[in-house]
Amino acid sequence: MTTENNDRTLPRHSTNAGVRRGSRNASRTSSLRLSIIEEDTNYMPLPPTSPPKTHNRPFHRRFLGEPPRYSGRSPPTYTLWDVTGPKGEKFEDLRNNAYVARRGGWRRICVVAAVVIACLVALVVGLAVGLHKKHDSSGAATPAAPSSTASPSAGPFPIGSYTFTVFLDTTSTNCTSNPLSWKCEPSVTYATSPTNAQATFNWIISAADSPSNPASNLTISSTDNPFSIDFSNVTLTLADARTDNERYTFTTTVRKQVFPSFNVRCNYDNTLFTADLYTSKPKSYPSNSAGASARATSSAAGAAATDGAAGAPAGGAFANWNYAVDATQSIGGGVDVPVCYVLNNGQAGNRVTSGYTVMPAADFCSCAYKNYDP
Repeated sequence: MTTENNDRTLPRHSTNAGVRRGSRNASRTSSLRLSIIEEDTNYMPLPPTSPPKTHNRPFHRRFLGEPPRYSGRSPPTYTLWDVTGPKGEKFEDLRNNAYVARRGGWRRICVVAAVVIACLVALVVGLAVGLHKKHDSSGAATPAAPSSTASPSAGPFPIGSYTFTVFLDTTSTNCTSNPLSWKCEPSVTYATSPTNAQATFNWIISAADSPSNPASNLTISSTDNPFSIDFSNVTLTLADARTDNERYTFTTTVRKQVFPSFNVRCNYDNTLFTADLYTSKPKSYPSNSAGASARATSSAAGAAATDGAAGAPAGGAFANWNYAVDATQSIGGGVDVPVCYVLNNGQAGNRVTSGYTVMPAADFCSCAYKNYDP
């Protein structure tokens, strides 16, 4: 009896057929899945974020990079040395930079910085010293406020006490019939002996009581001197202002006393005394190398006169008048020119008339002094 075989031979491509059935099943399954349901119809997707541009970044992030990332509510602490650059480099890498190391490193940078700072300090100090010196020089050239009193205290030029050094230039004895009765100290002219012809006058220039312009109201007084030329508070007049011949002039009358012998004294009353005190014309006698000009030293030689009378200044300090000066004593002949007396114990006794005749008024006796153009 033939045995029936229930087993059926599978078709040749049964495997592929199974695959196809599986694919159809998978497609059917995926088609049965539910799609995503968007419940909020107003939902708008957020645009993709992009990193900020370079020009919008903060200054420290633009050059030093982003700080380390952190999580949590409070950021962790970090120092400048923890900052990383765009390429992950540390700030401290600058110390080991090849360019810096090749140029001398930090030591060279410090040296250059020190030199720059030193130059700035020197410049500031130089400017300060220069301005200080300029201020001092301008202060020395500017005279102090003038004194409003008659005392010869420090003030604008020419207020002050001065020594006027001159030489005896010429003499004349025509006013008297006795040449011995007229003398000019030091009795030696410059032509005879330039050294022995020197004469010195110590005079005081003061400001008059004028609140408006004291410098234009000046007086001059003499001090004790061997020439017996005494005057007090004589008005000074400015002549030829702002020229090379600018000068202060004054004229007064004095009593000149001459001793022709040891017991005889002759008086010349109303002897005219005139002087010119130049303010820019240079002198030539004696040498002008003694020091600064009278303008710069006058304020240092203040002196005091008592009740307007002539007298020695306090401390005896006088500044040299380093400009041209001329002074002249003169008197014409006439009656009682001179008047001579015999002295008894220093007091005037009998008048001496023998040997004296009246001379014409046009005949003058004179003593001329100056310190320029010998």
